[in-house]
Amino acid sequence: MRRSQAKGKYMRHRQIVVTLIGLAIMVFTNVPANSGTPRISRGRVMPQATHGKSYAALQPVGAATGWGRAVVGDDDLPSGQHRSVQVWLWGMKSRTEYLVVVDDIEVGTIQTKSSGSGVLKLQNLGHGHDPVPDDLPLAELLKSTTVYGPDLDPTLQGTFTVVGHAKGDTTYEEEIALLDVTGGDAAGMAEVEMKAAGHQEFKTHAKGLIPGSLYSVVVDSLTVASVTADEQGQARVRLEDPDDDNPLPPELIPVSEIVTVEWWDEGLLLLSGTFTGIGTCEHLRGTVTEVSDGGFTIETDAGPLTVITTEDTEWDDFGDHELTVDDMVKVEGCWDGDAFVADEVELKGGDDDEECEKYMGTVTEVSDGGFTIETDAGPLTVVTTEDTEWDDFGDHELTVDDMVKVEGCWDGDAFVAD
Repeated sequence: MRRSQAKGKYMRHRQIVVTLIGLAIMVFTNVPANSGTPRISRGRVMPQATHGKSYAALQPVGAATGWGRAVVGDDDLPSGQHRSVQVWLWGMKSRTEYLVVVDDIEVGTIQTKSSGSGVLKLQNLGHGHDPVPDDLPLAELLKSTTVYGPDLDPTLQGTFTVVGHAKGDTTYEEEIALLDVTGGDAAGMAEVEMKAAGHQEFKTHAKGLIPGSLYSVVVDSLTVASVTADEQGQARVRLEDPDDDNPLPPELIPVSEIVTVEWWDEGLLLLSGTFTGIGTCEHLRGTVTEVSDGGFTIETDAGPLTVITTEDTEWDDFGDHELTVDDMVKVEGCWDGDAFVADEVELKGGDDDEECEKYMGTVTEVSDGGFTIETDAGPLTVVTTEDTEWDDFGDHELTVDDMVKVEGCWDGDAFVAD
């Protein structure tokens, strides 16, 4: 505080002493004084970062257009706790500013280019980017993100999913179906996979095509391949990184951020599918063999499966009954890396309780009276009968490597195809 000159030399000396003492107190109590040390808002706790990464696929709200991806990562490094936030937008309004909010915390704004794309990058170590907000929760705790337009109405929204280094080589995997937008009989699939060693893969397969015709495969508006359908009306594309023969374009790395996959026939859209960013979801059935905190294990036809339950898991038909060994259950959930997270657990009546479901997979073995497919849950043996209908096969006979969707019902431990 400025003193009057009338106070004299003594008062000026006292002012200097008080100032020096105040600076010393600030240093020894570690109070930031233009030192760059992050300030923590009252009522908030500075998150302690660990290793983890969460992804969110951003989808349009209502009549809005565009899409995006958000990734938040935490890493404990020798140089300190490294936190990063990256948000990409595509197909938005040209040269428009958008506000990004993660779990009610404003993390920054994105100014789109003339193409309607834009990016926001934050990190608390290194140079060239703004820091991550002090009170942003850990990546593994994040729930949702919303992108607001100039009028502050929600434009895009997404839910975060943790992608960590789970046991085994695969750290992230998602598979989707491709549907014929023309109403025809074509169909397909697309799959992405990330491995702990850094290997990434994208593959897609289509059937019901016109033999000998040329098709273009477009991923997130990028044409990645042109393929000719074989004599059976099928075609495949497989891209990997690292790979010298069929490399992944850098625009598609990491593959966990891929959103749309399309097959085009002479300039007309034929097949289309969208990755949600939450992994493959399916129904599984089995007998409980072990119950533990946070989950349980069931014995399926493909072998034992560990199921993770959360506070959001719904328990149907349990009443006052608590899950126990030998219970027969049906589990609906999604794969998160190598973990199967349950959205719903339904208590069934027993082995004679018939349940009908759908599975998708690649044929690995064909035998009299059935075949085996590889699903995300493992191999599944399918029993066929004289009543089984074979759709879209024509003169083609089922063979190894065919991609099929099977609808059927469980008869005890046997899955019988309709």
